[in-house]
Amino acid sequence: MCRGPVQREATLARLYETVVLVDANQEDAAIEASVQKFQDMLAGNGEIVRVDRWGKRKIAYEIDGKSHADYTVYYYHLANGKFVTEFERQLRLDESIIRFLTVVDNPIGLPPLDAPEIELPAENSEKED
Repeated sequence: MCRGPVQREATLARLYETVVLVDANQEDAAIEASVQKFQDMLAGNGEIVRVDRWGKRKIAYEIDGKSHADYTVYYYHLANGKFVTEFERQLRLDESIIRFLTVVDNPIGLPPLDAPEIELPAENSEKED
């Protein structure tokens, strides 16, 4: 017995981007272990699109007396946005992480703002000699 069309929820994976700054005063192996740990965590809960390693750089201002950090940017898709909260909690708990920032890309996109029309002065079609 059919009672009408069945509505199914579409689970669209959203694109997230997380920039992580790891303390650059650590051994290179410890930095790599931190980066890999968080990469594995994301891979287990979503799909990693790309991981960009920017390497060690000077940061704009000192954070907790540290002037250099190792930058990593993770680009990933998640169907469940609740995992971002857990991921950020794990980043906060890790003492080697100086800072992090997660942003979400709007898959639908926002409509472009209509630029106000600018009225230009009318040009004289008759030129005086």
